[in-house]
Amino acid sequence: MPNVTTTSAPRLIALLLDEHDDTQQLVRHAEDVLDMAHPAAREVHALCVTRTRNPELAERLQRLPLGAIVCIVAADLREPVQAADFTRVLQRALEMHALDATDCVCAPAGALGEEVVARLAAGFDGCAFGRVQHLSFEAGGAQADRAVFGGRSTVRVRAASGPWFAALRTSRSGGALAAPATPPALEWREASSGPHDDTEIVMVPGDAARMPVETARVVVSGGRGMQGSEGFELLAQLAARFDATLGGSLPAVDAGWVPVTHQVGQSGKFVSPSVYLAVGISGTPQHLAGVSTTTRIVAINNDADADIFRIADVGIVADWSTFIPALIARVDACRSARTHAS
Repeated sequence: MPNVTTTSAPRLIALLLDEHDDTQQLVRHAEDVLDMAHPAAREVHALCVTRTRNPELAERLQRLPLGAIVCIVAADLREPVQAADFTRVLQRALEMHALDATDCVCAPAGALGEEVVARLAAGFDGCAFGRVQHLSFEAGGAQADRAVFGGRSTVRVRAASGPWFAALRTSRSGGALAAPATPPALEWREASSGPHDDTEIVMVPGDAARMPVETARVVVSGGRGMQGSEGFELLAQLAARFDATLGGSLPAVDAGWVPVTHQVGQSGKFVSPSVYLAVGISGTPQHLAGVSTTTRIVAINNDADADIFRIADVGIVADWSTFIPALIARVDACRSARTHAS
Protein backbone atom coordinates (compact mmCIF):
# COMPACT_ATOMS: atom_id res chain seq x y z
CA MET A 1 0.00 0.00 0.00
CA PRO A 2 1.40 3.45 -0.90
CA ASN A 3 2.60 5.73 1.85
CA VAL A 4 0.47 8.86 2.34
CA THR A 5 2.62 11.82 3.25
CA THR A 6 1.85 15.33 4.42
CA THR A 7 1.98 18.33 2.10
CA SER A 8 1.61 22.02 2.92
CA ALA A 9 -1.66 22.82 1.09
CA PRO A 10 -4.81 20.68 0.79
CA ARG A 11 -5.73 19.99 -2.82
CA LEU A 12 -8.58 18.85 -4.96
CA ILE A 13 -7.52 16.60 -7.82
CA ALA A 14 -9.96 16.37 -10.75
CA LEU A 15 -9.67 13.04 -12.54
CA LEU A 16 -10.54 13.41 -16.23
CA LEU A 17 -11.23 9.92 -17.59
CA ASP A 18 -11.57 9.88 -21.37
CA GLU A 19 -14.30 7.27 -21.68
CA HIS A 20 -16.18 8.58 -24.73
CA ASP A 21 -13.71 10.91 -26.51
CA ASP A 22 -15.76 13.84 -25.19
CA THR A 23 -13.53 16.86 -24.59
CA GLN A 24 -16.45 19.07 -23.57
CA GLN A 25 -17.50 16.62 -20.86
CA LEU A 26 -13.96 16.43 -19.46
CA VAL A 27 -13.62 20.22 -19.32
CA ARG A 28 -17.03 20.48 -17.67
CA HIS A 29 -15.94 18.12 -14.89
CA ALA A 30 -12.84 20.24 -14.26
CA GLU A 31 -15.10 23.31 -14.03
CA ASP A 32 -17.40 21.49 -11.60
CA VAL A 33 -14.48 20.73 -9.30
CA LEU A 34 -13.23 24.33 -9.54
CA ASP A 35 -16.69 25.62 -8.59
CA MET A 36 -16.78 23.35 -5.57
CA ALA A 37 -13.24 24.28 -4.53
CA HIS A 38 -13.81 28.04 -4.59
CA PRO A 39 -15.56 28.47 -1.21
CA ALA A 40 -12.94 26.32 0.50
CA ALA A 41 -10.04 28.14 -1.22
CA ARG A 42 -8.54 24.85 -2.31
CA GLU A 43 -6.07 24.45 -5.14
CA VAL A 44 -7.31 22.23 -7.97
CA HIS A 45 -5.09 20.02 -10.10
CA ALA A 46 -6.25 18.16 -13.21
CA LEU A 47 -5.10 14.61 -13.93
CA CYS A 48 -6.20 13.42 -17.40
CA VAL A 49 -6.01 9.91 -18.86
CA THR A 50 -6.64 9.58 -22.59
CA ARG A 51 -5.90 7.04 -25.32
CA THR A 52 -4.32 9.56 -27.65
CA ARG A 53 -2.64 12.93 -27.23
CA ASN A 54 -5.42 15.52 -27.08
CA PRO A 55 -4.00 19.04 -27.62
CA GLU A 56 -7.50 20.58 -27.67
CA LEU A 57 -8.23 19.25 -24.18
CA ALA A 58 -4.89 20.51 -22.86
CA GLU A 59 -5.39 23.94 -24.42
CA ARG A 60 -8.89 24.32 -22.97
CA LEU A 61 -7.75 23.22 -19.52
CA GLN A 62 -5.00 25.83 -19.58
CA ARG A 63 -7.71 28.50 -19.84
CA LEU A 64 -8.98 27.45 -16.40
CA PRO A 65 -7.55 28.58 -13.03
CA LEU A 66 -5.99 25.19 -12.26
CA GLY A 67 -2.89 24.65 -10.16
CA ALA A 68 -1.29 22.14 -12.53
CA ILE A 69 -2.31 19.83 -15.36
CA VAL A 70 -0.93 16.34 -16.03
CA CYS A 71 -2.05 14.68 -19.27
CA ILE A 72 -1.30 10.95 -19.43
CA VAL A 73 -1.55 9.07 -22.72
CA ALA A 74 -2.30 5.37 -22.20
CA ALA A 75 -2.56 4.02 -25.74
CA ASP A 76 -3.32 0.47 -24.56
CA LEU A 77 -6.61 1.30 -22.79
CA ARG A 78 -9.05 -1.41 -23.82
CA GLU A 79 -12.47 -1.24 -25.43
CA PRO A 80 -14.82 -1.28 -23.67
CA VAL A 81 -13.17 0.86 -21.03
CA GLN A 82 -12.25 -0.90 -17.81
CA ALA A 83 -12.06 0.73 -14.38
CA ALA A 84 -9.12 -1.52 -13.50
CA ASP A 85 -7.10 -0.11 -16.43
CA PHE A 86 -7.71 3.51 -15.45
CA THR A 87 -6.97 2.68 -11.81
CA ARG A 88 -3.55 1.22 -12.62
CA VAL A 89 -2.55 4.39 -14.48
CA LEU A 90 -3.97 6.72 -11.84
CA GLN A 91 -2.52 4.82 -8.88
CA ARG A 92 1.00 5.31 -10.19
CA ALA A 93 0.36 8.98 -11.02
CA LEU A 94 -1.18 9.79 -7.64
CA GLU A 95 1.72 8.15 -5.81
CA MET A 96 3.92 10.77 -7.46
CA HIS A 97 1.59 13.48 -6.11
CA ALA A 98 2.15 12.27 -2.51
CA LEU A 99 -1.46 12.44 -1.37
CA ASP A 100 -2.08 14.11 1.96
CA ALA A 101 -4.78 13.17 4.49
CA THR A 102 -6.54 16.46 3.62
CA ASP A 103 -6.50 15.95 -0.17
CA CYS A 104 -9.59 15.01 -2.16
CA VAL A 105 -9.74 13.18 -5.51
CA CYS A 106 -12.83 13.65 -7.68
CA ALA A 107 -13.82 11.57 -10.71
CA PRO A 108 -16.91 12.24 -12.85
CA ALA A 109 -20.11 10.64 -11.55
CA GLY A 110 -21.16 7.42 -13.25
CA ALA A 111 -20.44 3.72 -13.08
CA LEU A 112 -16.83 4.12 -14.25
CA GLY A 113 -16.03 7.04 -11.95
CA GLU A 114 -17.57 5.35 -8.92
CA GLU A 115 -15.59 2.16 -9.43
CA VAL A 116 -12.34 4.02 -10.06
CA VAL A 117 -12.57 6.13 -6.88
CA ALA A 118 -13.55 3.07 -4.83
CA ARG A 119 -10.49 1.19 -6.10
CA LEU A 120 -8.23 4.18 -5.46
CA ALA A 121 -9.61 4.67 -1.95
CA ALA A 122 -8.79 1.05 -1.15
CA GLY A 123 -5.29 1.42 -2.61
CA PHE A 124 -4.50 4.59 -0.63
CA ASP A 125 -6.31 3.52 2.57
CA GLY A 126 -8.59 6.53 2.12
CA CYS A 127 -12.30 7.27 2.38
CA ALA A 128 -14.64 6.49 -0.53
CA PHE A 129 -17.68 8.79 -0.55
CA GLY A 130 -19.11 7.22 -3.71
CA ARG A 131 -21.36 9.30 -5.98
CA VAL A 132 -21.99 12.71 -4.43
CA GLN A 133 -23.66 15.97 -5.40
CA HIS A 134 -21.52 18.24 -3.27
CA LEU A 135 -18.41 18.21 -1.08
CA SER A 136 -17.37 20.66 1.61
CA PHE A 137 -14.39 20.85 3.94
CA GLU A 138 -13.90 22.03 7.49
CA ALA A 139 -11.47 21.63 10.37
CA GLY A 140 -13.14 18.38 11.41
CA GLY A 141 -12.79 16.74 7.98
CA ALA A 142 -14.95 16.54 4.87
CA GLN A 143 -18.65 16.03 4.31
CA ALA A 144 -20.57 14.99 1.22
CA ASP A 145 -24.20 15.12 0.10
CA ARG A 146 -25.47 11.89 -1.45
CA ALA A 147 -28.77 11.20 -3.19
CA VAL A 148 -30.81 8.32 -1.74
CA PHE A 149 -34.16 6.66 -2.49
CA GLY A 150 -33.65 7.07 -6.23
CA GLY A 151 -32.80 10.75 -5.93
CA ARG A 152 -35.90 11.62 -3.91
CA SER A 153 -33.91 12.61 -0.83
CA THR A 154 -30.37 13.55 0.22
CA VAL A 155 -28.18 12.46 3.13
CA ARG A 156 -24.98 14.05 4.41
CA VAL A 157 -22.03 11.81 5.27
CA ARG A 158 -18.85 12.87 7.07
CA ALA A 159 -15.31 11.58 7.38
CA ALA A 160 -12.68 13.12 9.64
CA SER A 161 -9.60 11.94 7.77
CA GLY A 162 -8.70 11.43 4.12
CA PRO A 163 -7.53 11.33 1.52
CA TRP A 164 -11.10 11.42 0.29
CA PHE A 165 -12.31 9.99 -3.02
CA ALA A 166 -15.62 10.86 -4.67
CA ALA A 167 -17.53 10.61 -7.93
CA LEU A 168 -18.81 14.15 -8.25
CA ARG A 169 -22.01 15.10 -10.02
CA THR A 170 -23.06 18.74 -9.91
CA SER A 171 -25.45 20.92 -11.85
CA ARG A 172 -23.19 23.82 -12.76
CA SER A 173 -25.03 27.15 -12.95
CA GLY A 174 -22.16 29.61 -12.73
CA GLY A 175 -20.78 31.63 -15.61
CA ALA A 176 -17.46 31.27 -17.36
CA LEU A 177 -14.47 30.92 -15.04
CA ALA A 178 -11.89 33.67 -15.17
CA ALA A 179 -8.80 32.69 -17.14
CA PRO A 180 -5.57 32.75 -15.13
CA ALA A 181 -3.03 35.50 -15.79
CA THR A 182 -0.47 32.78 -16.44
CA PRO A 183 -1.56 29.43 -17.92
CA PRO A 184 -1.11 26.57 -15.45
CA ALA A 185 1.84 24.24 -15.85
CA LEU A 186 1.18 21.39 -18.26
CA GLU A 187 2.99 18.04 -18.27
CA TRP A 188 2.59 15.24 -20.82
CA ARG A 189 3.32 11.65 -19.84
CA GLU A 190 2.98 8.24 -21.43
CA ALA A 191 1.89 5.20 -19.44
CA SER A 192 0.69 1.64 -19.81
CA SER A 193 -2.62 0.49 -18.39
CA GLY A 194 -1.42 -3.12 -18.35
CA PRO A 195 -0.79 -5.86 -17.60
CA HIS A 196 -4.09 -7.09 -19.06
CA ASP A 197 -5.82 -10.43 -18.99
CA ASP A 198 -7.05 -10.67 -22.58
CA THR A 199 -9.63 -13.28 -21.62
CA GLU A 200 -11.15 -11.04 -18.96
CA ILE A 201 -13.52 -9.11 -21.26
CA VAL A 202 -16.35 -10.78 -23.14
CA MET A 203 -18.41 -8.65 -25.50
CA VAL A 204 -22.11 -9.50 -25.31
CA PRO A 205 -24.52 -7.65 -27.62
CA GLY A 206 -26.97 -5.60 -25.62
CA ASP A 207 -30.72 -5.64 -26.11
CA ALA A 208 -32.12 -2.18 -25.42
CA ALA A 209 -35.65 -3.55 -25.12
CA ARG A 210 -34.68 -5.97 -22.34
CA MET A 211 -32.11 -4.16 -20.20
CA PRO A 212 -33.68 -2.55 -17.09
CA VAL A 213 -34.07 1.22 -17.19
CA GLU A 214 -33.48 1.65 -13.45
CA THR A 215 -29.76 0.86 -13.62
CA ALA A 216 -28.95 2.12 -17.14
CA ARG A 217 -26.07 4.53 -17.72
CA VAL A 218 -27.88 5.98 -20.74
CA VAL A 219 -31.62 5.88 -21.49
CA VAL A 220 -33.06 6.57 -24.94
CA SER A 221 -36.73 7.35 -24.35
CA GLY A 222 -39.63 8.12 -26.67
CA GLY A 223 -43.02 9.68 -26.23
CA ARG A 224 -46.30 10.31 -28.00
CA GLY A 225 -44.45 12.28 -30.67
CA MET A 226 -42.89 9.06 -32.02
CA GLN A 227 -46.30 8.35 -33.63
CA GLY A 228 -45.94 4.58 -33.77
CA SER A 229 -43.94 1.43 -33.07
CA GLU A 230 -41.72 2.04 -36.13
CA GLY A 231 -40.24 5.05 -34.38
CA PHE A 232 -39.33 2.96 -31.35
CA GLU A 233 -37.60 0.41 -33.56
CA LEU A 234 -35.39 3.27 -34.71
CA LEU A 235 -34.79 4.38 -31.10
CA ALA A 236 -33.79 0.80 -30.23
CA GLN A 237 -31.17 0.90 -33.00
CA LEU A 238 -29.78 4.16 -31.59
CA ALA A 239 -29.83 2.79 -28.04
CA ALA A 240 -27.86 -0.28 -29.12
CA ARG A 241 -25.08 1.95 -30.45
CA PHE A 242 -24.74 3.69 -27.08
CA ASP A 243 -25.17 0.51 -25.01
CA ALA A 244 -28.26 2.24 -23.69
CA THR A 245 -31.69 1.10 -22.54
CA LEU A 246 -34.95 1.91 -24.28
CA GLY A 247 -37.54 3.84 -22.28
CA GLY A 248 -40.90 5.46 -22.90
CA SER A 249 -43.51 7.82 -21.54
CA LEU A 250 -46.97 6.80 -20.34
CA PRO A 251 -48.72 7.60 -23.66
CA ALA A 252 -46.17 5.47 -25.53
CA VAL A 253 -46.75 2.58 -23.12
CA ASP A 254 -50.53 2.95 -23.36
CA ALA A 255 -50.22 2.80 -27.15
CA GLY A 256 -48.25 -0.46 -26.89
CA TRP A 257 -45.10 0.97 -28.49
CA VAL A 258 -42.83 0.14 -25.51
CA PRO A 259 -43.23 -2.39 -22.65
CA VAL A 260 -44.73 -1.16 -19.39
CA THR A 261 -41.56 -2.33 -17.61
CA HIS A 262 -39.74 0.48 -19.46
CA GLN A 263 -42.16 3.25 -18.57
CA VAL A 264 -40.43 6.28 -17.04
CA GLY A 265 -42.40 8.69 -14.91
CA GLN A 266 -44.47 9.19 -11.80
CA SER A 267 -46.51 6.04 -12.45
CA GLY A 268 -43.54 4.13 -13.89
CA LYS A 269 -39.85 3.70 -13.08
CA PHE A 270 -37.48 6.25 -11.56
CA VAL A 271 -34.22 6.51 -13.52
CA SER A 272 -30.93 8.26 -12.82
CA PRO A 273 -28.70 7.71 -15.87
CA SER A 274 -25.84 9.99 -16.85
CA VAL A 275 -27.76 10.95 -20.00
CA TYR A 276 -31.49 10.79 -20.73
CA LEU A 277 -32.27 11.22 -24.44
CA ALA A 278 -35.92 12.30 -24.67
CA VAL A 279 -37.34 12.03 -28.19
CA GLY A 280 -40.85 13.25 -28.94
CA ILE A 281 -41.53 13.78 -25.23
CA SER A 282 -43.33 17.00 -24.28
CA GLY A 283 -41.97 17.11 -20.73
CA THR A 284 -44.97 16.91 -18.40
CA PRO A 285 -44.26 17.08 -14.64
CA GLN A 286 -45.58 13.52 -14.30
CA HIS A 287 -42.94 12.22 -16.70
CA LEU A 288 -40.05 14.33 -15.41
CA ALA A 289 -40.80 13.13 -11.86
CA GLY A 290 -39.27 9.84 -12.98
CA VAL A 291 -35.93 11.35 -14.01
CA SER A 292 -33.25 12.26 -11.48
CA THR A 293 -32.39 15.93 -11.11
CA THR A 294 -28.72 15.00 -11.51
CA THR A 295 -29.30 13.48 -14.97
CA ARG A 296 -28.34 15.45 -18.06
CA ILE A 297 -31.30 15.58 -20.40
CA VAL A 298 -30.95 15.82 -24.19
CA ALA A 299 -34.31 16.63 -25.81
CA ILE A 300 -35.31 16.21 -29.46
CA ASN A 301 -38.70 17.64 -30.38
CA ASN A 302 -40.19 19.40 -33.41
CA ASP A 303 -42.14 21.77 -31.13
CA ALA A 304 -39.85 24.62 -30.10
CA ASP A 305 -42.26 25.52 -27.28
CA ALA A 306 -42.31 22.04 -25.69
CA ASP A 307 -41.90 22.14 -21.90
CA ILE A 308 -39.02 19.63 -22.09
CA PHE A 309 -36.75 22.39 -23.43
CA ARG A 310 -37.10 24.35 -20.19
CA ILE A 311 -35.15 21.77 -18.22
CA ALA A 312 -33.05 20.07 -20.93
CA ASP A 313 -29.28 20.51 -20.86
CA VAL A 314 -29.28 20.21 -24.65
CA GLY A 315 -32.33 20.97 -26.80
CA ILE A 316 -32.65 20.08 -30.48
CA VAL A 317 -35.65 21.35 -32.47
CA ALA A 318 -35.96 18.77 -35.25
CA ASP A 319 -38.17 16.07 -36.73
CA TRP A 320 -37.05 12.78 -35.18
CA SER A 321 -37.79 10.87 -38.41
CA THR A 322 -34.92 12.68 -40.15
CA PHE A 323 -32.69 13.52 -37.17
CA ILE A 324 -32.43 10.05 -35.60
CA PRO A 325 -31.39 8.25 -38.85
CA ALA A 326 -28.81 11.00 -39.44
CA LEU A 327 -27.50 10.60 -35.88
CA ILE A 328 -27.22 6.82 -36.28
CA ALA A 329 -25.31 7.29 -39.54
CA ARG A 330 -22.99 9.80 -37.87
CA VAL A 331 -22.26 7.46 -34.95
CA ASP A 332 -21.50 4.61 -37.36
CA ALA A 333 -19.20 6.81 -39.44
CA CYS A 334 -17.26 7.99 -36.38
CA ARG A 335 -16.79 4.45 -35.11
CA SER A 336 -15.68 3.26 -38.52
CA ALA A 337 -13.13 6.09 -38.78
CA ARG A 338 -11.84 5.34 -35.29
CA THR A 339 -11.47 1.63 -36.12
CA HIS A 340 -9.46 2.39 -39.25
CA ALA A 341 -7.28 4.91 -37.39
CA SER A 342 -6.32 2.30 -34.78
